[in-house]
Amino acid sequence: MKITIRPTPRQVLGRALFIAAFACAVALLPAAVAMALSGRWRPLVLLALAAGVLAFAIALAYWSSRRAGVVLDEHGIHPIVQPAVSPKADRYAHWTRVGDIRAERRRGRTVPVVYLLDDAQQPWRLRAPYSGRGMAADPELDEKIFVMRSLWETYKSGRPPRRTFRA
Repeated sequence: MKITIRPTPRQVLGRALFIAAFACAVALLPAAVAMALSGRWRPLVLLALAAGVLAFAIALAYWSSRRAGVVLDEHGIHPIVQPAVSPKADRYAHWTRVGDIRAERRRGRTVPVVYLLDDAQQPWRLRAPYSGRGMAADPELDEKIFVMRSLWETYKSGRPPRRTFRA
C-alpha cells in the first residue's frame, strides 16, 4: 500500500506563474531602464512578452508535480525528489522514528512538519502537501494530514496492525 501526495495542478500552475513573473522582472529590469532612457517602448513590450512565455514554460517544467511530494507506505515517509535536485533526496523517516506530525504556518503557508525522535535533526518540513493564499490553497490539506497521522498511529509500534477475522 502506497499513498502518494503531490501538489495540486492549481498549485503547480500558481508556483510557475510566480517564478515566471519574478524571473521576467529581474531579467527585464536592465532593458526597461535602457529603453526608458532612450524613449523606445515598443521593443520592450515584445521582449517582455517573449521573456514571460519562456520563463513560464521553464518554470512550469521545473515545478511539475512529479518533483515534489511524499510517498507514505507501511515503512514510513519518503520524499519524491531526484537526488540531483535536492541534497536531502535520501531523507526518509521510518514510522518508529517519527515523534509527531503537525500542521504549522511557514512563510504564509500551512505545511505538515514531521518531528523525529532523534534530537540531532531539525524538524522535517514537507514540500507537499501544503496550503497557502491564492492559487496555493488546497482544500484537502486537513484530510491529507489526517491520513499521514493515521498511518503514523497505525505503524509507529513497528508492527503491522493485527487482523482478526471471525468465521
